Amino acid sequence: MTTRRPLRVFLVVDGYTLKKAHDYYRFHHPLHAKLDFRAIKNWARQEALRVFTPVSRYAVMECHYYHPYKDPHTYNSTHGIACFARELRFAGYQIHYCEQVSAEGVRPNISLMEDVLTFASYGKMDVLVLLSSQKQFAPLPERLNALGIQTLLLGWNFSYVKDDRHVVWSTDMGLQESSTFYVAMERVAEGLMGTAGSGLFCE
Repeated sequence: MTTRRPLRVFLVVDGYTLKKAHDYYRFHHPLHAKLDFRAIKNWARQEALRVFTPVSRYAVMECHYYHPYKDPHTYNSTHGIACFARELRFAGYQIHYCEQVSAEGVRPNISLMEDVLTFASYGKMDVLVLLSSQKQFAPLPERLNALGIQTLLLGWNFSYVKDDRHVVWSTDMGLQESSTFYVAMERVAEGLMGTAGSGLFCE
């Protein structure tokens, strides 16, 4: 009997997007809960298996988090950044800090796209699971598709009122259209509330 090799999944998280979603649920959503990074990783693995493979196949996953901030060891960092990085490592993520933070403030870590294409060229992945909402990464799924690699995009959309302003956060349409599959993660998070365990949130 021939044993099928596992599906090699690369989960790549745009930390800028995840920080915005995390802050939304913690400070503006009625639940006031923190996202659970390990739960997100486990859910992404199962979703990749569901959309890309037969039920009998299994997956191995590498998880990469692209931080929107510089390495806290290179400057006088706050304690919070170091604690957050520790949480990510415990959850099984490799952390890539942002080498260039613009004068305008924190932005997505563009190194994500270059690194993913390098990993792909080495033949290290079968599929990409990209958690992002940012238009800067819209060319990535198309370039991967040329290499025979499909992309599952995990986007986030939400709105809230802050300081009398209506804030709207949405996933770029170009990024959605270039990806093979798209999942609106706010619907997943809402759908898992009240189920066994804590869903995508810390208990």
